[in-house]
Amino acid sequence: MIYRAIVLSLVPLLFAFGVHAQQSASLDIDPQQDGLTILFDLGEATVRPDQQEVLDQASRLFRDGNPVVMIVTGSADTVGSPSENLDLSIRRARRVANGLVERGIPIERLQVLGRGNSELPVQTSDGVPNEENRSVLINWR
Repeated sequence: MIYRAIVLSLVPLLFAFGVHAQQSASLDIDPQQDGLTILFDLGEATVRPDQQEVLDQASRLFRDGNPVVMIVTGSADTVGSPSENLDLSIRRARRVANGLVERGIPIERLQVLGRGNSELPVQTSDGVPNEENRSVLINWR
């Protein structure tokens, strides 16, 4: 079963943190298109030290290109329940968004999405751990 991007009851919580959220269905995002990817450890939403440079690079690209919006899309692999993975993907995307704000990107220029384990970058069977799916993709338009 495919679960869509975000549970509506979480939207007020995201706004309380100053991060805007939208359903991925309303954005025509292809996970295979160019963007920057931040990888996560299994079951974790903390940006690893070896991934901090990706946040730095994203902020430089934002300042150089001044896109209208940066789209921060969290994913989770197929280990765990779909509802847990949706929550985890949202937490990952929010952590990345917070890291971008800390680097000077205006919060109003961010869209934050959680896909859980739907629309995976790498299709796998249920219960398969895959680092590429434990990620946040940063795109811009």
